[in-house]
Amino acid sequence: MNYKRYLKYGTRVLYKRGASPIYFVFFVTDFCNARCKHCLLSAHEPAQRAKELTIDEIERVSASMDDMLFFTPTGGEPFLRRDLGEIVEIFYRNNHAANVGIPTNGSLTSRVVETTRTMLESCPGLDLHIDVSIDGIGQDHDEIRRFPGLFDRAVRTYQELRLLEKHYPNFSTCAEITVSEHNQDRLLELYDYLTHKVGVNTVFTLLERGAPKDPVSMDVVDISKYEELHAVLERDNKARMLTGYYKMPFSDFLNAKRIVRPRIIAKTVRERKFQIPCYAGSLGGAMFSEGQVLPCELHVDRVIGNVRDYDYDFRKLWNSPKAEEIRREIRDGKCFCTYECFLTVNILFNPMVLPRVAKEWTVLKYAELRHRLSGGHKSTTVIISTER
Repeated sequence: MNYKRYLKYGTRVLYKRGASPIYFVFFVTDFCNARCKHCLLSAHEPAQRAKELTIDEIERVSASMDDMLFFTPTGGEPFLRRDLGEIVEIFYRNNHAANVGIPTNGSLTSRVVETTRTMLESCPGLDLHIDVSIDGIGQDHDEIRRFPGLFDRAVRTYQELRLLEKHYPNFSTCAEITVSEHNQDRLLELYDYLTHKVGVNTVFTLLERGAPKDPVSMDVVDISKYEELHAVLERDNKARMLTGYYKMPFSDFLNAKRIVRPRIIAKTVRERKFQIPCYAGSLGGAMFSEGQVLPCELHVDRVIGNVRDYDYDFRKLWNSPKAEEIRREIRDGKCFCTYECFLTVNILFNPMVLPRVAKEWTVLKYAELRHRLSGGHKSTTVIISTER
């Protein structure tokens, strides 16, 4: 494990002025073969295939960016782009992306497995995670995703990727569940099925969301059901019944963050107000498939600009007067939401929140020690998350 690739970003805990994104979300395509009821991009007009950034354009954008800690190529269904492996290799080579997580609906089993193998071979040392979305059991999942037969495909994709895990020490597979009004009454049943029937060994969730401060997105889910599930996940993680992250540097610290994060999310929903500062537009950034750069994927009303209009010079766009204005609005307006990806940055790089993470990390390490002394063995884990 190469800890230096992660530690070099430590200065950003205290100093953020002039930062470029260390967590970068790239919507490589808007196209998807599912029509999910909870889709974040349902109101976003899909790009035409011909207008998506080409691999040569992506190379130019990446070459103008600084190094990044987390890179998330998403969609749409990201594996519909046949050059997805090339895109990841570009950001690995140019920006030394340390950690790459890719969500998928699991419909394209062969392509997902082969592309994953290609990425692992072309990017040695990359910590790679593929998150397969499973939101219900059988037809429940197919109905939520509006894709007949998708449940069976997703399970098969997950199981094939788990087999691939055995050959790569820096690769892990997660089962993601989007928590929404469509499955909130069956979350514990789903968790039990995934752990006992599918053999999932890591569980995390994403909460259905809309635009920042959107009252609709905060009303549709009974947050007590979300908290009920997370109480079980926290219990099983601390009992080492779930492994969580375990193949990357600082795994348990990230697992501790995943205990703190849902508490902040639940409190945000209940109180509908700012909890911790947001670093979108500084440590976090997003780019849509046609090249529009935003501080955050939820801020479709605050596009900074298009890389094509800046001759693919990302730094110039990111440091423009408009970008600084948007950063100031986010900071001074105390923007808040429940977006898990950027909450990761907001938690890990906030010196006031880190003590909470450290406390949970201590509990997890103590639990791990007790587990080892008792001669126990780690079991499989389920990941519950939100597919876009």
